[in-house]
Amino acid sequence: MALLLVLLGGGCTPTTATQGYHDIRANWWSPSLEAKLPPTYRASDIAAAAEGALVRMGYTITERTDTEDRAIVVGEPAQAGPLDKIIVRASPSGRQFVIRITTRPVGDEDRARITLDEILVLLGL
Repeated sequence: MALLLVLLGGGCTPTTATQGYHDIRANWWSPSLEAKLPPTYRASDIAAAAEGALVRMGYTITERTDTEDRAIVVGEPAQAGPLDKIIVRASPSGRQFVIRITTRPVGDEDRARITLDEILVLLGL
Protein backbone atom coordinates (compact mmCIF):
# COMPACT_ATOMS: atom_id res chain seq x y z
CA MET A 1 0.00 0.00 0.00
CA ALA A 2 2.82 2.44 0.84
CA LEU A 3 4.43 1.79 -2.54
CA LEU A 4 1.12 2.50 -4.25
CA LEU A 5 0.81 5.83 -2.40
CA VAL A 6 4.34 6.82 -3.40
CA LEU A 7 3.71 5.87 -7.03
CA LEU A 8 0.48 7.87 -7.11
CA GLY A 9 2.13 10.89 -5.52
CA GLY A 10 0.47 10.49 -2.17
CA GLY A 11 3.56 11.49 -0.20
CA CYS A 12 3.08 14.08 2.52
CA THR A 13 6.19 16.13 1.81
CA PRO A 14 5.94 18.66 -1.02
CA THR A 15 8.75 19.36 -3.45
CA THR A 16 9.61 23.06 -3.10
CA ALA A 17 11.62 25.09 -5.61
CA THR A 18 12.00 28.76 -6.47
CA GLN A 19 10.91 29.93 -9.90
CA GLY A 20 10.90 33.09 -11.96
CA TYR A 21 13.18 36.10 -11.76
CA HIS A 22 11.85 37.16 -8.37
CA ASP A 23 12.19 33.79 -6.63
CA ILE A 24 8.58 32.73 -6.35
CA ARG A 25 8.45 29.62 -4.14
CA ALA A 26 6.31 26.84 -5.61
CA ASN A 27 5.28 23.64 -3.84
CA TRP A 28 4.41 20.44 -5.70
CA TRP A 29 1.92 17.95 -4.27
CA SER A 30 0.87 15.60 -7.04
CA PRO A 31 -1.07 16.42 -9.17
CA SER A 32 -0.79 20.18 -8.39
CA LEU A 33 1.82 22.91 -8.14
CA GLU A 34 0.99 25.87 -5.90
CA ALA A 35 2.62 29.30 -5.45
CA LYS A 36 1.73 32.66 -3.92
CA LEU A 37 2.09 35.69 -6.15
CA PRO A 38 2.85 39.25 -5.05
CA PRO A 39 -0.21 41.31 -4.03
CA THR A 40 -0.04 43.56 -7.10
CA TYR A 41 -1.80 41.02 -9.36
CA ARG A 42 -5.50 40.38 -9.87
CA ALA A 43 -7.31 37.21 -10.92
CA SER A 44 -7.85 38.60 -14.43
CA ASP A 45 -4.10 39.28 -14.80
CA ILE A 46 -3.34 35.69 -13.85
CA ALA A 47 -6.03 34.32 -16.20
CA ALA A 48 -4.67 36.33 -19.13
CA ALA A 49 -1.11 35.18 -18.42
CA ALA A 50 -2.23 31.56 -18.02
CA GLU A 51 -4.13 31.67 -21.31
CA GLY A 52 -1.16 33.24 -23.10
CA ALA A 53 1.28 30.72 -21.62
CA LEU A 54 -0.85 27.71 -22.52
CA VAL A 55 -1.40 28.95 -26.08
CA ARG A 56 2.35 29.55 -26.47
CA MET A 57 2.92 25.98 -25.28
CA GLY A 58 0.57 24.61 -27.97
CA TYR A 59 -2.56 24.11 -25.87
CA THR A 60 -6.11 24.93 -26.90
CA ILE A 61 -8.07 26.87 -24.29
CA THR A 62 -11.29 24.98 -23.53
CA GLU A 63 -12.42 27.09 -20.58
CA ARG A 64 -11.66 30.50 -19.14
CA THR A 65 -13.59 32.06 -16.31
CA ASP A 66 -12.40 34.98 -14.25
CA THR A 67 -14.02 37.26 -11.74
CA GLU A 68 -12.55 39.94 -9.52
CA ASP A 69 -11.23 37.39 -7.05
CA ARG A 70 -11.05 34.00 -8.83
CA ALA A 71 -9.93 32.59 -12.15
CA ILE A 72 -9.76 29.25 -13.92
CA VAL A 73 -8.16 28.47 -17.27
CA VAL A 74 -8.18 24.99 -18.80
CA GLY A 75 -5.92 24.00 -21.69
CA GLU A 76 -5.82 20.77 -23.66
CA PRO A 77 -3.00 19.69 -25.98
CA ALA A 78 -4.00 19.45 -29.64
CA GLN A 79 -3.24 15.75 -30.07
CA ALA A 80 -4.30 14.22 -26.80
CA GLY A 81 -7.35 12.58 -25.33
CA PRO A 82 -10.10 14.52 -23.55
CA LEU A 83 -8.62 13.70 -20.14
CA ASP A 84 -5.20 15.25 -20.84
CA LYS A 85 -5.27 18.85 -19.65
CA ILE A 86 -3.69 21.57 -17.55
CA ILE A 87 -5.93 23.48 -15.18
CA VAL A 88 -4.76 26.84 -13.80
CA ARG A 89 -6.66 28.32 -10.86
CA ALA A 90 -6.12 31.59 -9.03
CA SER A 91 -7.77 32.34 -5.70
CA PRO A 92 -7.19 34.91 -2.97
CA SER A 93 -5.12 34.23 0.12
CA GLY A 94 -5.11 37.36 2.24
CA ARG A 95 -3.79 40.19 0.06
CA GLN A 96 -2.06 37.79 -2.33
CA PHE A 97 -3.26 35.29 -4.91
CA VAL A 98 -2.45 31.61 -4.88
CA ILE A 99 -1.96 30.06 -8.29
CA ARG A 100 -2.55 26.31 -8.55
CA ILE A 101 -1.58 24.38 -11.67
CA THR A 102 -3.00 20.87 -11.94
CA THR A 103 -1.98 18.37 -14.60
CA ARG A 104 -4.35 15.62 -15.68
CA PRO A 105 -4.81 12.67 -15.96
CA VAL A 106 -1.69 12.15 -13.85
CA GLY A 107 0.50 14.58 -11.97
CA ASP A 108 3.46 15.83 -14.00
CA GLU A 109 5.67 18.14 -11.96
CA ASP A 110 7.88 19.15 -14.90
CA ARG A 111 4.89 20.12 -17.04
CA ALA A 112 3.37 22.11 -14.16
CA ARG A 113 6.64 23.94 -13.44
CA ILE A 114 7.18 24.79 -17.11
CA THR A 115 3.64 26.20 -17.21
CA LEU A 116 4.29 28.28 -14.08
CA ASP A 117 7.54 29.60 -15.56
CA GLU A 118 5.71 30.71 -18.70
CA ILE A 119 2.99 32.41 -16.64
CA LEU A 120 5.58 34.19 -14.49
CA VAL A 121 7.39 35.47 -17.60
CA LEU A 122 4.14 36.93 -18.94
CA LEU A 123 3.46 38.55 -15.55
CA GLY A 124 6.98 40.01 -15.49
CA LEU A 125 8.07 37.89 -12.56
